Amino acid sequence: MVLGQYGKRSEILKISNHHIKKESIDKDAQSVIYKLHEGGFEAFIVGGFVRDSLLGLKPKDCDVVTNATPEEIKNIVPRTRIIGRRFKIVHARSGRNITEISTFRSSDQKATKKSSKGILLRDNNYGTIEDDAFRRDFTINSLYLNLKNMEIIDFVGGFKDLRHKILRSIGDSGQRFREDPVRILRAIRFKSKLGLTLENKLEKDITKLSYLLSEISSGRRYEETLKMFLTGNAESIMSEMQLYKTTEYLLPQTKGYLSAKKERKLIYNALRNTDKRFHENKTLTPSFLFSVLLWPALKNKIGELNSKKVKIPKISRAANIVLQRHNEHCFIPNRIQKSIKETWEMQIMLLRIPEKSKITLKHPRFRAAYDFLLLREKSGENLGGAGDWWTKKITR
Repeated sequence: MVLGQYGKRSEILKISNHHIKKESIDKDAQSVIYKLHEGGFEAFIVGGFVRDSLLGLKPKDCDVVTNATPEEIKNIVPRTRIIGRRFKIVHARSGRNITEISTFRSSDQKATKKSSKGILLRDNNYGTIEDDAFRRDFTINSLYLNLKNMEIIDFVGGFKDLRHKILRSIGDSGQRFREDPVRILRAIRFKSKLGLTLENKLEKDITKLSYLLSEISSGRRYEETLKMFLTGNAESIMSEMQLYKTTEYLLPQTKGYLSAKKERKLIYNALRNTDKRFHENKTLTPSFLFSVLLWPALKNKIGELNSKKVKIPKISRAANIVLQRHNEHCFIPNRIQKSIKETWEMQIMLLRIPEKSKITLKHPRFRAAYDFLLLREKSGENLGGAGDWWTKKITR
């Protein structure tokens, strides 16, 4: 440990101790930091960028943390807006790029508001960089990179845990999960993404407290579902969710079908393909993901969907019921629901071969519906060669 301006518990790692280069840091994030420095404030890169860079991964985001308040940030950094009530943060926009800027927070309870079950409803109590470090979730996410000298500041042993590939909570994991149950999902996601081993108590608390996920708002569950399954580790994350019995809180209608051979094969084939597309930088859509995850529930409502005799209105009615039940737990935006229904309805239209089908290759949902059809065939459904017929039609 090093004594100094960052507090008696801080450990400052010199540039020789890590391989992060300044040129690898997002230029917009650097610009934000320099503007805050010019305004007389401290500012650092924190969290995922530092963590992933140290592991040799390509970071997705480059978040900034500072001792400036959201209002002060907005006055200094152009094209910014304050968002959030639970945690006020600032978004700085540059073209399509958004840099997230947050203010050092303290674990002091004076300005916090909690639910009857201990879940944090509002926390805008500001503090020092050291206060901020000790109120974060996991040690590996509490590493601060100082652009002035390219030092990493580590208050909680995150660098050591990262080297040993251990996921450890800052403070008591049970209390941290009660404050924000989403941390349970984050732990599962980090374990899969980074190949980590969970610290013993943290792992026990995930199983013990997974029921708290039912307290998360419906909209937040939707966002977390996308993070879990559209970020390159969907297949392993689904297995981990099954292991820790958390599937029922995000995907209650999917959970019951993961033990059925045919349905499980369809879902895991889709998740495997999703991961492949992510790593190939191909487009991923929430509507296709949910079309797959909720397909077994739709089939259960209607029966086998490989017959031309099934009418589209019947699918539409069943789809409304399935989506309504899902929305009770995890609300899907209306435009996404519409795309899901169209993908399902077009499965019947794609089976109408070799007779003239009303569907055209220029239909905005054709590609998704066609890919879904191929996925069904790959997973063992007998669709009378429809996939091959459409493939030949496309390639003519």
